[in-house]
Amino acid sequence: MACWSPIACRRLKRRSALIGAPEREALQGIGLARFRNGDAPGALALLAAAEALGGDARCRHNLATVLAAVGRGAEAIALEERNLREAPDYIPPYFTLAQLRAQANEAPRAAAVLARLVERALAGGDDRVLEHAVAQLRPLAAAGEPVLQPATRLRVAGRSDQAASLLAARLAVAPDDLGAGLAHAMAQLTMVHGEATEIADRRARYAAALAELEAQVDRGTVAMLAEAAGQVGEAKPFVLAYHGENDVDLQHRYGRLVTRMIRAADAARDAAPSAARERVAPMPPTAALATHAGAPEGERDGLRPVRVGFATAYFHLHSVSKLFGGWMRHLDPARFAVFGYHLGQAEDATTAALAAACTRFHRGPRDDAGWIAAMRADALDVLIYPEIGMHPTAVRLATRRIAPLQCVAWGHPVTTGLPEIDVFLSSALMEPADGDAHYAERLVRLPGLSVCYTPQPAGTGRLDWTAFGIAAGDVAYLCCQSPFKYHPGDDAVLTEIAAAVPTARFVFIGTPARDANAARLRTRLACAFAAAGLTPDRHLLFVPHVPAPEFQALLRAGDVYLDSLRWSGGNTTLEAVTAGLPIVTTPGPLMRGRHSAAILTAMGLADHVSPTREAYVARAIALADPAARGAARAAVTARADRVAEDLAPVRALEAFLLAETRVLRPEPEPEPQPQPEPQPQPASA
Repeated sequence: MACWSPIACRRLKRRSALIGAPEREALQGIGLARFRNGDAPGALALLAAAEALGGDARCRHNLATVLAAVGRGAEAIALEERNLREAPDYIPPYFTLAQLRAQANEAPRAAAVLARLVERALAGGDDRVLEHAVAQLRPLAAAGEPVLQPATRLRVAGRSDQAASLLAARLAVAPDDLGAGLAHAMAQLTMVHGEATEIADRRARYAAALAELEAQVDRGTVAMLAEAAGQVGEAKPFVLAYHGENDVDLQHRYGRLVTRMIRAADAARDAAPSAARERVAPMPPTAALATHAGAPEGERDGLRPVRVGFATAYFHLHSVSKLFGGWMRHLDPARFAVFGYHLGQAEDATTAALAAACTRFHRGPRDDAGWIAAMRADALDVLIYPEIGMHPTAVRLATRRIAPLQCVAWGHPVTTGLPEIDVFLSSALMEPADGDAHYAERLVRLPGLSVCYTPQPAGTGRLDWTAFGIAAGDVAYLCCQSPFKYHPGDDAVLTEIAAAVPTARFVFIGTPARDANAARLRTRLACAFAAAGLTPDRHLLFVPHVPAPEFQALLRAGDVYLDSLRWSGGNTTLEAVTAGLPIVTTPGPLMRGRHSAAILTAMGLADHVSPTREAYVARAIALADPAARGAARAAVTARADRVAEDLAPVRALEAFLLAETRVLRPEPEPEPQPQPEPQPQPASA
């Protein structure tokens, strides 16, 4: 290696068992000193000797640095690639390898190396490395997709400004990249806000970016739109709904934009030579539904079961499957054939149970064309997405017309804005009187909570609060939603409770040292508590995420469940009910802020719902008293079964689907009836 002959290297390796680490370190030290003094050949010989004697990743990195300096870049790249394989936590080789790839005019490969480093820095919460990696990525913006991918990861991790800086660099060198424009619009939003005024600013910036993108799309070619389709589903306004405002206009604009991109991509694919394009079965005309080629012989009449598909990436133990799996399990098999499309990869016992409820259950991995072909081959009458807005594949599929009737449920409870989604399936108890104005889709209110919910097993695990610093006599108020559910306009609720309850401990889930969203929330709350004359560390506690089987133990250990105000708990509140927790909530102006209030109302505990924010604070303070908590626990426990296994929403869903498919599917023509023979008439007198 390097200036050493193969024979010399073999001899050194045979001797390496006799030479210890101090000697290898000495060779490295002398070699680096020579390199700093301008003697690259001498440094190379010494560092090659150290590496030959069994050097580690640092030794290989130092040798690669000198090899690159003397023009032997290919050897340096090989060493640094080995470092990334064998020592992926050692950071310096990422930067050197990216630099070497860039110097070799391999910008996409250089960007891909830095994208891997972004992932590692995010996982480790290393801000310094992350900033350096982003700075190195910006000059590589011409690489395209390898730069867009880490921008998406940064945005999802709560680092929207870093994502926006990467995307701005991309647009500076490729202003016609509409996919980057879409991602840049999404990067104007962020996960957790420092103050309430930031939300208005972010929404204005997002609206302006959408308007600019709309103008570009109007001027763009089909090829430009088709290229942008790769960002649809990845770049989505997931966090917009957490602002607690009516998003129908913004979502409608977003929905039209992404649908145009997907349609352009589909048109470009269909126009490609048949040998090179993916084949997707065409959408059958509505009038032919009763005679779909994919329907079994016995179903080719107007009385066949309605064919209903459910598509989601969350057919495993997840809030989406917990809430909406009951629809699949309990639809009347005499009248409905259920088809499942598992867009994700995770599988468990929940997956098996839902698959067993289906006439046919499709698993991935598949590309969009594969999913569309499977759905159309199943000749669906109705396609229901339990959520649209979280998983990229669901977003992309929902921009297409795959079934005559396409519905979305409230797994992500905000209008999709997508032109091809016809109906939003919601809850009569959750929707406000003016709920129709909040959706681009037709709103259908199913009775009660709209779901047939099966409580999770209560479990027997116990959580020891003392391990987290909560002492006997402290009141553990559980705030166990995602950090971005906590609106800065509601921080004062916590400080008012703490001022009245000195022993209050507010328990949040997240690790600020590793999670930027949790860190920003912790910083914002600490400022609010300090401004109120309270000691943040006395009242604020962040605990690491717990595995799903242990979440019930966390709930049982709490004293009071404090609902998030603008977007309340849904599945989490139902699990709090199972744990018998006293619940504090107040209904918001939008459906997504009324889940918990609806749950308590369905239990016959409407008197536990605080009508105002002030009443919310007063109830939380009152529940600091052990006797009041005990009474509330008893009431919740006694009525928990009232929100379990409710079949009324399923029967209402059946009635809706039957009525809708009668409209969409023509009834069979009546059989011609024989006409009576004409009778002779008596002659007139």
